[in-house]
Amino acid sequence: MNSVEHATDLLRSRAGLKAEPSSRFRLERLLEEGANLAGIAVESYVDMVDAEPAAFADLLDKVTVQHSSFFRDPAQFVALAELVLESTDEHHVIWCAGCGNGQEPYSLAMMLEETGHRNWSIVATDVSFHALARAETALYSEREVQGLSADRVERYLRPVAGGYEVAPYLRRNVRVTHHNLAREEAGELIPESAVVFCRNVLMYFGREETEACIRLLAGRLAPGGHLFLGHSDSPGRMTGYFEQVQVAGTLCYRRIAATTPAEQPALRPQAALRQGRGLPGLMADGELAAAAGDLRAAIRAFRQATYLDPNVAIAYFQLGAALELAGDLRESRRAFAAAGLAMMREEGDEDLAGLGGYTRRDLARAIAFKLTAEVA
Repeated sequence: MNSVEHATDLLRSRAGLKAEPSSRFRLERLLEEGANLAGIAVESYVDMVDAEPAAFADLLDKVTVQHSSFFRDPAQFVALAELVLESTDEHHVIWCAGCGNGQEPYSLAMMLEETGHRNWSIVATDVSFHALARAETALYSEREVQGLSADRVERYLRPVAGGYEVAPYLRRNVRVTHHNLAREEAGELIPESAVVFCRNVLMYFGREETEACIRLLAGRLAPGGHLFLGHSDSPGRMTGYFEQVQVAGTLCYRRIAATTPAEQPALRPQAALRQGRGLPGLMADGELAAAAGDLRAAIRAFRQATYLDPNVAIAYFQLGAALELAGDLRESRRAFAAAGLAMMREEGDEDLAGLGGYTRRDLARAIAFKLTAEVA
């Protein structure tokens, strides 16, 4: 096993990061930089990463992407606000899993403040210690707060040298702690939650790690609680844990009551595929089928959507995601490429929330990410 393969294996086994052929060159460069800084050969540096937790954490920080923004995908925050407003007076927890540099949990804190419901709190976790340090200090540059309105900047931020800090009274409602979604149980760290935000995290995991993560998240969600995923995430089989629902017009997943395997509800996506459904109906059918683990039905629904309107990028993207889960990497890449071409044909900057919660920018980024992978 060479140094890059050794490092790739460590990142997969300890953090769940799947091996992407397109990321090999970047990993090689990071290993060379780390070895040069340590004054040792690359092979010795990877051995050090294997043996020393601090060295592994440093490499993981460099490999994982921590870029985010305040109120990214605002439709999901609108949906969450509706859930909060309809909630009981008991104390409720939101688990922000994979919180990155902290913009997401502090966006959640701002939203809670605006609802006037003070009986909600937030637990923010991430695998990266560097990201957690930034989330803990809650300091952001001018560029990093551009997603906030002037009113929110005035209400929730305090000017400091080089940018802003999140107001202390808001930070008190966010508990920041380390957690590895790929390896660690969450029972002692995370109280039972009413809502989980785990967005654009599963896209970095392999299939086994993704399935394990879904089980872990389900284990910390109360029955009836809601899970919000990112648009680039392909969750795979959700049957027995979640049902797909819409809240304020936004798709998310609701935790169903724990059951034994014999009692698990049998989702029959084939029965839902009916002629004349229209594009939104076909997209919903495909997503339901994918959540039930019926990838053939999902692929069929998404293909029908592309036939119905060959100019809708999101239909091709979801088809590509279903094909990818089914292991057909060549066809999935073709579908992602077709999504990119459809994006070029589409006009305007409209929000595509009615078809899966995507904005044009989100969808373009997701397509670009998928097209970086080489076909085996």
